[in-house]
Amino acid sequence: MYKMSGFGHVILCYYILGYIWCSSSAWQVTMPSKIKGLLGSCLVIPCSYDYYQYPPKRPDRVVWYQYVSRGYPIVYDNWNWNDVLNIFKGRTRVYSSSHHRTCSLLIDPVTLADHSQKLYPWVDPENVGWRTYPFYDTTVTVEVVGTADPPVIEIFGNTVVGQSVTVQCSVYHTCPTYPPSLRLNIPLRNERLTHSRLSDGRSKTMVTTSLFIEKEYQTVECYVEHRGGRSASASRTLTSQCSISGLTVSSASYEFLEGDPNKVTCTVSYTCYRNIPTLTWNYGNMPASSDTSKLSGGAQWRTVSTLTFTASANDDGRSLICYARLAGGETKEASITLRVKRNILNLGWSFTAPSTITGLKGSCLIIPCKFSYKNSQPNDLEVMWYLYQGNGFPAVFKQGGSVISKFDGRTSLIGSVVEQNCSLKIERLEMSHNRDRLYPWIDKNTITSYHTKGHSFYDGSTELIVSEHAPEPQLSIIGILRVGEQGTVSCSVQHTCFSAPPTLTLEGLPGTNQNMDTLVSEGIWERKIVQTWTVEEEHQSVSCAVNYPAGQ
Repeated sequence: MYKMSGFGHVILCYYILGYIWCSSSAWQVTMPSKIKGLLGSCLVIPCSYDYYQYPPKRPDRVVWYQYVSRGYPIVYDNWNWNDVLNIFKGRTRVYSSSHHRTCSLLIDPVTLADHSQKLYPWVDPENVGWRTYPFYDTTVTVEVVGTADPPVIEIFGNTVVGQSVTVQCSVYHTCPTYPPSLRLNIPLRNERLTHSRLSDGRSKTMVTTSLFIEKEYQTVECYVEHRGGRSASASRTLTSQCSISGLTVSSASYEFLEGDPNKVTCTVSYTCYRNIPTLTWNYGNMPASSDTSKLSGGAQWRTVSTLTFTASANDDGRSLICYARLAGGETKEASITLRVKRNILNLGWSFTAPSTITGLKGSCLIIPCKFSYKNSQPNDLEVMWYLYQGNGFPAVFKQGGSVISKFDGRTSLIGSVVEQNCSLKIERLEMSHNRDRLYPWIDKNTITSYHTKGHSFYDGSTELIVSEHAPEPQLSIIGILRVGEQGTVSCSVQHTCFSAPPTLTLEGLPGTNQNMDTLVSEGIWERKIVQTWTVEEEHQSVSCAVNYPAGQ
C-alpha cells in the first residue's frame, strides 16, 4: 500500500487468475496481465474500468500508452493521430463505451514488433490525473506467437453404426472482432456456430453439428483459418459398434397349396459389411438363392435368401426355419408355421379354401374359395356350402333353399360361377359359429350322391375361429427420425370384413394422413393409415386406436 501526498486515496494492487486490478478507493481497471496474439491475425485486449468517485468528464475517451521508464509513448489516441508511435500507426483502435465502461484495444494485424510490448490504458487523461488513479500501474504484456493452435474435436453420444452423434469443433483465440473460420470434412446437419468470451481474456469459436455414422471406422477432421491466413487442423477417428437386426421370414401367403411352388424369403439387416451372415433353411433339399445389397440413404446392409418351397400334405403344422450363421460363429433363427391346403378332387372338379380363418364377433368374414374342373365346366352350376359333421349335410348357403338356423340370413356368395369363384361371406358372426367347419359343393349332382366319400371333405373344410377380442393395431416408425426432416408413421390392423372395415385414428402428431386397404392373404385384409409430418423435438409420442363397426 502507498499513500499519495495531498490525497487520502489508498492504492491496492493484486493479481488473480491472470488479471491485474490496481485501484484506489475511487477507481479500478480490469484486464489480463498477459495475453497472446497470433502473428498476422488481430488481437483484442479486453479492458474495463469502474469508479466510485471522481467520474470522468469524457468516459468514452480512452488513450493507450506504451509502458516505459520515462514519458508516455502513445499506442492509440484518436485526438492525436500524428503522435502515435510509428510501429502502431494504423493498427490500433479502441472499443470504448460509457454505459459498459469498456476500454478494450484492438491491434490489427499483429506483427513481430508487438512481442513483449507492455501497454496500459488511460481513461479521460485530460481530466483524470495520476493522483486520482495511476493507470500505468495496471499493464498488459503482449506475447506474439507464430503458430496457430489446433482446434479441439469432441464427440457426444453412442458411437453405433446407423445412429447419430453430436460433433463439436472449437478453437481458442484472441481475435473476437474477426473470429477464425471452422470447416469440417463431414456433412453439416443442424449446425450451430457460436462465439463466446472467456474469463482469461481469450475467446472461443465453436461449430456444433450432427454426424450420422455410416461405417465402422470414420475420421472427423476440423480445419481452422485465422485472420491473416494462418491455419491449423485436428482429426479424430471414430471406432463405432456394429449392429444386427433380427431375422424375418415372409411369404406372399402363409397358406400353401399342396404341390404348388411358392417363394419364401428370409431377411436379415446389419450395419457392417464384415458381418455378412450365411443363411440356410431346414428344407435344404429345396432350391434357394441369396442376395446381399446396401440399402440406399443409410448405413444398412441386407442379405435375403429366397427359398422355392413346394408343400406336401405332411408339411401342414410343421415349421419352416431359416438359420443365420454370423461371422463370429453366433447363430440366429426365425420360423413360420406351415398351413397346407389340400386339393380335393370329386368327379372331375376340385376346390381350394383356407384350412382356418379368424373373424371378430359381430363383424363379417369372407372364406376365399376357388374351384376348377379337369375338363369342360358344365353349364348352370350352383355353389352351395355345408356345415361339416359326421352325418348329414346341413346347408349353410343354398340359393333359394333353407339353411340351418344359426346361419339363416347371414350368408351370401361372393363372385360368380363363371369366374370359378365360390367365396362365401358370413355376416354378424356369433360365438356359436366358433370351431364350425364349412365346405363348398359345386356339382350337377346332389351332395347325397357323394356321401360315401364325405369324410374326405374334412381335409378341405375351413374352420371358423371367432374371437371376442379385437386385435390391437400395429404402430411403426418408417425410417430414422431426424429433427427438421420429414417423418412417416404407419398404423395397421388386419381384419376379415372388407365391406365394413375398422376405423384407424392416429393422435399426437400434426400433418395429413391417408388410409390404404390391402389384401394380404386369402380372406385377410389390412387397413393401414400412414401419416407424414415435419419432425420437431417436442414430438414425443404418438398413439393409434382402432374401432370396429360392431363396437369393439
